[in-house]
Amino acid sequence: MKLVEYWRWRFRDPASGRICRTTDAISEHEARKFPQAERVPGTRIVREVDELDFVDTLPSVGIPAQK
Repeated sequence: MKLVEYWRWRFRDPASGRICRTTDAISEHEARKFPQAERVPGTRIVREVDELDFVDTLPSVGIPAQK
């Protein structure tokens, strides 16, 4: 089993300049898309995932398979 940490994150919206927070806890890998994202203290969740079943589907979710 693999342990994965998930956090809520805060970041500055480049368009408005406002500080925003993610509504759900996401991994550090997912948070990289937010500029200067910082973890919100006290929001850590650790989940056990089976490495064989833990396939990164983010880049292709909702895209039909190419033949």
